[in-house]
Amino acid sequence: MTTPTSICMGTTLTAPMPEAAQATTWQRLPLPEGPHVLALGAGLKNTLCAALGSSAMLTPTVGDLDTPQACAAHEDNARALLAWLNDQDARPAAVAHDLHPDFHSTRTAQALAAELGVPCLPVQHHHAHLAAVCAEHGWHGPVVGLALDGVGLGTDGHAWGGELLHLLGPRCTRLGHLHP
Repeated sequence: MTTPTSICMGTTLTAPMPEAAQATTWQRLPLPEGPHVLALGAGLKNTLCAALGSSAMLTPTVGDLDTPQACAAHEDNARALLAWLNDQDARPAAVAHDLHPDFHSTRTAQALAAELGVPCLPVQHHHAHLAAVCAEHGWHGPVVGLALDGVGLGTDGHAWGGELLHLLGPRCTRLGHLHP
């Protein structure tokens, strides 16, 4: 398996390729206990995650949510993560999703949040990527990161791509970007 690597703050980071995700993965995070959150991902190359304390359960990559079969698999994975949380006597404090209002994952997150009576948290696409890297490596911030994975809806309602972001806890500020 080929993995991309980069150097950050003198540390070599290695991340598995998304398409290599073939089974549910349990990952300890080098962070203090946090709230339980169910994250339903974006519309492309979708993967779901349940954060439980200082651990995360990741589903296999569902893929693009552009077919009825993929949308059904996404919903099945969301229900499976909720069942897993229930088995741990845990309940999500919130359901997170991509900021884009038209994604299937957003609509599913809104429905589950309403069903559970918990907040629904929209997250800007590139902010989510950088926050995941920070969580994986135990960085609390402040962090300046560059996300270059494609286009995501920005907090200003416009398409963003190639973002230089400043993260401090849950806050994210766009410092710059590449022009599309």
